[in-house]
Amino acid sequence: MTKLEAFLKKVYETNEFYQNIVKEYNITDPTDITQYPILTRQQLQENRYNMFSKGYKSKYFVQQLRRQTSSGSSGVPVNVYWDYKNWYASNLSLWRKRRQWYGIHPSDKYVVFTLNAFNLKADGETVYCVNDPKNILSVNISLLQNKEQYKKLAEIINEFNPIWLYVQPFVLNRLIETYKFYGLTKPAELRYIESVGELLSSDLKRRAVEFFKVPLANMYGSEEMNGIAYECPEHHMHILGNNVLIEIKNDTGIHESGEGEAIITNLNNTAMPLIRYNQGDIIALNKTIISCPYDCHLIIQQIIGRSLDCIILDDGTEVNSYAFLEIISELNNQFRDIVIEYQFVYRKLQKMINCLVRLKPEGTAWFPNIKKAIIELYKHKFSCIKIGFEVKLVDNIGINGEKHKIFKTVT
Repeated sequence: MTKLEAFLKKVYETNEFYQNIVKEYNITDPTDITQYPILTRQQLQENRYNMFSKGYKSKYFVQQLRRQTSSGSSGVPVNVYWDYKNWYASNLSLWRKRRQWYGIHPSDKYVVFTLNAFNLKADGETVYCVNDPKNILSVNISLLQNKEQYKKLAEIINEFNPIWLYVQPFVLNRLIETYKFYGLTKPAELRYIESVGELLSSDLKRRAVEFFKVPLANMYGSEEMNGIAYECPEHHMHILGNNVLIEIKNDTGIHESGEGEAIITNLNNTAMPLIRYNQGDIIALNKTIISCPYDCHLIIQQIIGRSLDCIILDDGTEVNSYAFLEIISELNNQFRDIVIEYQFVYRKLQKMINCLVRLKPEGTAWFPNIKKAIIELYKHKFSCIKIGFEVKLVDNIGINGEKHKIFKTVT
């Protein structure tokens, strides 16, 4: 029995949600992945508290599960829960590749750029970061708005002196610009960079490698799945086959390869299983296994449509999409995940930001309160930005949970 078949067997034996799926879709063999329907982001969002396997819901109530929230470029927030043992197993294959291919260990010092600090106010000066545990420096990138802050960030990174960076491409680009503009030297011990979260352009990759003079690998992952694919030194994006199964959905059906929507099954999360989950990414999966000295798994040839945006105001102030993502994350923490879809639209000529939100049906009556809370969060974070801001309630943004950019600029 393969790992996939063993996983599906265990899920069928312990998970009521998927037991109902088996009955509803007349699945004759619960260990046959091809008989399962597609799980959308919207379905996950609507059923997330009904998807726990036997014994895990009680762990959820006593906060013994790890919650991972995905609100990124999809604009459809979802929560996924993990048993800690499963979570470590899920990440193990990626850490093994980091060690084998680039000599990177979990104990090495590194910098991660994240939304680790809520309820903070952007003042245009402070760089918010946390050094806990001691080998990890976490930086709140949503509150970086100008060159001076990036200069402070570069100085903090140099003082921390990391072995590697776990960085989004737009932050990497700003760091390169900052180091060059101020004539700063790179961290003395830096010997590896990992790009995450967005599409990494070939030009940015070339500039980063030339400037920092270290290997740079692209990692494709998500909060729902953890690591999905990882770039080897031969520049192939190998699927992390011990963690996920990837299929391709397009107009002709669901296939083992080709170009289309990535349909992903995590092989380690038994607490809240995601079988044939469509997280909204468009990829091209190689039809044949490429000969590579580093790995024999299938290759992702291209990841399409994973990008973020930002506003550059007339005074040079920069506002990135992560800041807006943080607003919705804080709001959903306060109002028990009341926002089920959202998008921010910057109307450049009008110098106006429209926040579009779709709420749970029972939350519509609370819209005046939600609107007030969003405006307060915006003012708290962007008190120094002089630009219009309004909140609108809408019936729909995407279609059936399809991925769209959480932030876009229009004229």
